Amino acid sequence: MDNTDLGDELRNVVDHAEALLGALCDDGDARLDRLRERVLGSIDTARARLAEMDRDSERPSERAAAAFERWMFENPWTAVAIGAGVGLAIGYLLSGRGARAADRAPSAP
Repeated sequence: MDNTDLGDELRNVVDHAEALLGALCDDGDARLDRLRERVLGSIDTARARLAEMDRDSERPSERAAAAFERWMFENPWTAVAIGAGVGLAIGYLLSGRGARAADRAPSAP
């Protein structure tokens, strides 16, 4: 289960707890009122933490993308050379020459 699934499940639990509290009748019992207030406070805290968890889960990928973009702009020719090298390697392997050369190579004893 990834963080998204966990967050969705926790939101579901919080929603159900809130619905359950809303369904409880208000009979004027002071102890029940205090309990209801504590649970509502816990629900608010859980919602805030879930929202924070959502924001935090997006940050690493955003930082990685920004760092990669910054590196690309700082080193454009290096990026072009790497792309060209990867393209040549893939082309060589797909042409069949790489596979034939690998078949002819002596195997290790």
